Amino acid sequence: MKWLREFSIPLFAVAMGISIVCALALCAQPSNSNQFSLKMMLPNDVAVFSINSSATNANGAIDLFFKTNLTDSQGWTWLLRCPASQTNLVISNLPPAQGFFTLGVTNAIRPGFTNYSLPPEDDSPSSNANLSFSMNFFGAVYSNIWINNNGNVTFDGSLPSYSPNPLNQGQLGRIIASYWADVDTRTAGTDGSDVVTYGSGMVDTNNAFGVDWVNVGYFSEHTDRLLSCQLVIIDRSDIAPGDFDVEFNYDKVQWEWGDANPPDTPPRAGYSDGTNDYELPNSGVVGAFLDTNTVTGLIYHNLNSSVPGRYIFFFRDGQPVP
Repeated sequence: MKWLREFSIPLFAVAMGISIVCALALCAQPSNSNQFSLKMMLPNDVAVFSINSSATNANGAIDLFFKTNLTDSQGWTWLLRCPASQTNLVISNLPPAQGFFTLGVTNAIRPGFTNYSLPPEDDSPSSNANLSFSMNFFGAVYSNIWINNNGNVTFDGSLPSYSPNPLNQGQLGRIIASYWADVDTRTAGTDGSDVVTYGSGMVDTNNAFGVDWVNVGYFSEHTDRLLSCQLVIIDRSDIAPGDFDVEFNYDKVQWEWGDANPPDTPPRAGYSDGTNDYELPNSGVVGAFLDTNTVTGLIYHNLNSSVPGRYIFFFRDGQPVP
């Protein structure tokens, strides 16, 4: 007889609207002194779920975590992010022996970076901000950057343009764009939307500078759909002078362009010195970044990170690490 597999789901997950598809027995089991778990007995290495997201969850996404031992000191391992009302979610190739699942809602946006703000606006003005450290970006050293309303920062001057173009176009100069699109914050503060904020902070023990495009609307004064993304530049002079990391953090991506753009100018995300560039996969592809796209949506993936919606890039000696 083949041994049955054991999987557990904390009871609080049931309160969030999770149901289990299983032909075998389901029973309550204490997983530690503070909570109970539901143990699911499966005849193989496949678990099937149906998840209904809480109505209070901003983007409707729920993260599924897994671990094999509730008594060890290791944290939960992030498996995947589920969209709202996920049904027939199949988790396969699970490790042998017993396992435990838990649900959570992860926000990739780091707190802080709200020392300053741009005014409620459409495309300008931008702000020239001091980083409080130096960064070697493709061989040029900067301690100031331009904060632009439309989802990017630039190094050689402001960029009011609301129409995203390939980042390697020379006239753009040096740019880092977490979500270059037509942001409009003129109604911020009156309808649940907000303005662009920026400032200094810390990431772990390193100085950092961040820009928040959190709960921002799109042209012209629309807030029925919102964008929440963040750009964080992290000083890594602990490695070498001028070294730094860049984070793109995404929590909500509900729109792509404004009324002034034709529907073939989707957002761009990446960095460039005007010649050398990198853009995220599917940058400039209609519908690719949206939360409704569970295959390529930005909130469902990560890069060099264990946090869903977080993409990290490393710059050493002025150049991006491949």
